Amino acid sequence: MGNSAASRRQTGRVGQLLFVAQQAAQALAIERLEPLGLSPRAWGVLSTLAESGPLTQIELATTMAIDRTAMVYLLDDLEQQALVERVRSPQDRRAVLIHLTPAGRAAQRRAAAALDGAADTLLTPLDAADRRHLIDLLARIATHWQQLSTTQPPPASKQTAPKSSGSKARTTPRPGHRG
Repeated sequence: MGNSAASRRQTGRVGQLLFVAQQAAQALAIERLEPLGLSPRAWGVLSTLAESGPLTQIELATTMAIDRTAMVYLLDDLEQQALVERVRSPQDRRAVLIHLTPAGRAAQRRAAAALDGAADTLLTPLDAADRRHLIDLLARIATHWQQLSTTQPPPASKQTAPKSSGSKARTTPRPGHRG
């Protein structure tokens, strides 16, 4: 039955609790963004650029905690949809800045409106003070990890993949790409 002792027990494992909350947030975002042709990651790029202005691909990947290679594929897709554009930096011609296009700004505004209320749905059990406190705590954790990521590789990058024989296969498929 769904009301067993195991289902009533609250876990104290932070990772498990964050995972469950993230899955719920992801499901809400997908439900609201999919009709607009956006993924939660695409929304993250548009939103980050709307808030911060143009960034390099590396700055964007670091800010969003997304693998740099995955960011390239994501930006390729957003550029193909004319939502972002890559522009050479006037200060450093080697650097490429990612800019929102007018269509990207419009898509970001539509997505923000679609997501309006998703946080309220997710955080229903919390009162206003608890919500502010949760946001403050999560922001501190995010800031800490962003600072660490600029000075050292993330802990997960120290793991090695099992060795395989033969040629290397792509392990992370390009989103929306069939290979």
